[in-house]
Amino acid sequence: MRASRPVSLRRRLLTILAVPMVLAWLGSGALIYGLALYYANVNYDRSLIEGAQMLERMTRSGAGREELSPQVRVLIEYDTDNPTYYSVRSLHHGVLASNLDLPLPAALPAAGAAPQLDSIVHDGRELRMASLAIAQHDPADTIVMSIAESLDQRRELAREILIGTSPVVLLLILIVLVLVWFGVSRGLRLLDPLTQQIAQRRARDLSALDQSQVPVEIRPLTRTIDALFVRLRELLDLQERFIADAAHQLRTPLAGLRLQAERALADPRPDSVRDALAHVERLSAGAGRAAGQLLALARAQTSNEDDAATCAVDLARLARSYAGERVPDALAARVDLGYEGPSEGLLVGGDAVMLREALVNLVDNALTYAGANGTATISLQRESSTIVLAVDDSGPGVAEEWWPRLGERFFRPPDSRREGSGLGLAIVRRIAERHHASVAFDRGRDGRGLRVTLRFPAA
Repeated sequence: MRASRPVSLRRRLLTILAVPMVLAWLGSGALIYGLALYYANVNYDRSLIEGAQMLERMTRSGAGREELSPQVRVLIEYDTDNPTYYSVRSLHHGVLASNLDLPLPAALPAAGAAPQLDSIVHDGRELRMASLAIAQHDPADTIVMSIAESLDQRRELAREILIGTSPVVLLLILIVLVLVWFGVSRGLRLLDPLTQQIAQRRARDLSALDQSQVPVEIRPLTRTIDALFVRLRELLDLQERFIADAAHQLRTPLAGLRLQAERALADPRPDSVRDALAHVERLSAGAGRAAGQLLALARAQTSNEDDAATCAVDLARLARSYAGERVPDALAARVDLGYEGPSEGLLVGGDAVMLREALVNLVDNALTYAGANGTATISLQRESSTIVLAVDDSGPGVAEEWWPRLGERFFRPPDSRREGSGLGLAIVRRIAERHHASVAFDRGRDGRGLRVTLRFPAA
């Protein structure tokens, strides 16, 4: 398959300019033809009027009456290519002389008035006719003298003017296009400093571009590039933070695994090996959970509102279903896990996978800190235009002074005696931010334990 031809800005601009210029050339041709025809009509009409007036004078001076002498007929009919037609008509006696039976004008001119112009069609030919009236001794009679000619010569003159001027106009348009081509080529050189600025950057240099050398029209593009640099810098920071977090979280369990392996190798007795394997199992489970939480936090941090699939999620159905899944874990930990709320119908806009991840971490915390014979409760309700999700436990809780720091990565209250990575609530906070929800901490029921409340805008 052939590769598509790369888009040329220079060629595109020339094409965009060429189309209106061709239309302008055609429009100018129509305008030139119209103007040429207009001025041809003006001049030919003037000549026709003068011809009618001359015909009147020559007739009067010839014989003292309104008739045409042979000399006058020769003067009128001398042009055989564009013949002139005439008619001398008495309203009382009819046609006195003519070489074409011209009709009377639509409105008879007044005697002694200036010649009157009319456009007529005679035998399928378009004619332009000038008419004037001459008063007679007999008051009941008037002589109407008409002289006419075809419109063909006028149109031919307009066409000749159009044909003569069109190449000149076309040449001017071509010259303008060539000048535009060179102007665009020269103007595109203004992008060279920007190209050099980007080419000379180091791989990790994501600072904003220098706008002082960038044309105003290109600055929206450079601002978009700067915004891309910001997002890339955030992703690189997240990547570096993830690597540091992974090293921080996995260093201790990996060291413990190595220590237990060395212990089992040093003391091969079954009881010692069994105890070492139990420690290995516990440490590997903790490492696996820490790795899972690190990945969940990285996914929550890198997810954008526009990147994740957002839809209406029935939070009541999701919470109730998940509470049922965790019942075996709660029984194993001797914790009474319950759900309070409707079975369905509480909709929020968001990502179902991420909302489930938030529930996973909240319930894990509740089961971990509730302790044996404790309680953990998932509650869900609607308050005005918000959906309130709360998970509380009956454990020792967290001192109020540490509540503002809950949700920080790797933060664990100083008096906490349970094992953990300090990532669970950080994941919950990030997912809540992703869904425009607020996170609040309070005492649990009867003033015991910890209550984590998320307020979502209803879908």
